[in-house]
Formats: sequence, structure tokens, C-alpha cells
Amino acid sequence: MGIASRLFDSIEGIYWFPIIALALFILFFGAITIHTLAMKKSKEQECGALPFENDEKYQAPGM
Repeated sequence: MGIASRLFDSIEGIYWFPIIALALFILFFGAITIHTLAMKKSKEQECGALPFENDEKYQAPGM
């Protein structure tokens, strides 16, 4: 553990990296949450039915 801590201590400004990563994480999932909550009901129902749509082109033979 001593080698890693000495290596990271030698990098100037290393303490900002986890803060930036956390900020990006919060911004990304916050934007996805807002987008999902603001979605129209019709689009929600359309996306919810996607795996169960009957589409002849994409079904396996014999089904």
C-alpha cells in the first residue's frame, strides 16, 4: 500500500479526480431520471411494449 500512496501523492491535483467522477455520476443519472420522469405516457407505453411486439421479421423460425 505504501507504493500506491507514494505514487498517488506525487500526482499534482489527484484529490480532484474522485470529486469530478462523483459530479459526472450525479449529473448523468440526474439527467436520465429527469428524462424518464418527463417522458410522455404514450412513449412510456410504447417503450414498455417493445420486447413483446409481434414482428414477423425478428421472430425465430417455427414461432
